[in-house]
Amino acid sequence: MKKNKIGAVIIAAGYSSRMDGFKPLLKFGNQTAVERLVATYQLAGVDQIILVLGHRADEISPYVKNKPLGLVINEKFAEGMYTSIIKGITQLNEEIDAFFIHPVDIPLVKPETLKYLMEASERTGKGIIYPCFLGERGHPPLIHKKYQNLILENKKDGGLKSLLGLYEADAVDLPLIDGAILMDMDTRTDYETLLAYDSQTAPNLSECYAIWDKFKLPENIRRHCVKVKQTAMGLAVQLTEKGVTLDRSVLRAAALLHDLVKTEKKHAYRGGELLRDMGYPKVGDIIADHMDIIVEPDQAITESEILYLTDKLVENDQLIDLEVRKIMSLDFYKDNPIATEKIIKRYRNAELILQKVKRMIA
Repeated sequence: MKKNKIGAVIIAAGYSSRMDGFKPLLKFGNQTAVERLVATYQLAGVDQIILVLGHRADEISPYVKNKPLGLVINEKFAEGMYTSIIKGITQLNEEIDAFFIHPVDIPLVKPETLKYLMEASERTGKGIIYPCFLGERGHPPLIHKKYQNLILENKKDGGLKSLLGLYEADAVDLPLIDGAILMDMDTRTDYETLLAYDSQTAPNLSECYAIWDKFKLPENIRRHCVKVKQTAMGLAVQLTEKGVTLDRSVLRAAALLHDLVKTEKKHAYRGGELLRDMGYPKVGDIIADHMDIIVEPDQAITESEILYLTDKLVENDQLIDLEVRKIMSLDFYKDNPIATEKIIKRYRNAELILQKVKRMIA
């Protein structure tokens, strides 16, 4: 439960001089970039949103006129972003304990990321929380209000980054799994990259590796997951060549992350829950099914079935014949009738899936 009052200053005042298009109004689905950011902060549950406009403010205003935010115009926007930061933080309510500074050209940060930053602020007691992805700092920083006057009174060159750099002892880097914290849109190519990222229904490879790091996944489980991913994607290629429709990005992520919490009880269910909480419901559902599944022999094969099968075909990080592995498992648990019953059921399902695959790629 969030205790501190949190504000957000969204900066959308600049010229967009390097972009073929006006950054705040570039579209992501049915939202403009500025609408997306405002909605993200609403979903994260911040207490006050300040939107700073300048260049072409009259064009942006209609998109946010009914939003729960404070709208302010920076008449000095041509002097640089720092003037917009100053304009924005002067509008924060007195009860605000900490605030985000967020340029509009980094529009795809996830609400979960903001929540993690707010939680870290309360947990660590640090005055500056930096979001990081694979060791690199991104946006937006979360800044304690004790720095508000320092920002307002700062006369040194180098902007906000330079000023905050003087207080590294009061800062902490928060490792996250959100690659969007590093993704700005200075050019048309950047925008196209962001559009492709926004269409994803699964974490990309880099984000999967960041998830591994966040959960301190042991090296042997990483190797197993890589082999399962390779095997699953090999099957997926053969199946799609035969006309089967599969979401390969979702399957790839599920294969890499299926044993994320292997050491916990009901690890499949728990892993699925974690991925759903991260904003990837389909990946979570596939992971949740990888230990127990209902197979429909006459239905089209699914990503869940492919992961279920390939997980059984990989022992540690090596391929193994399905029948051989079943015999080994039954022998190991021969004195445990409950486990034996589960093994028989699970390998029966795996055999049914294997038969489906063989029929489809024949």
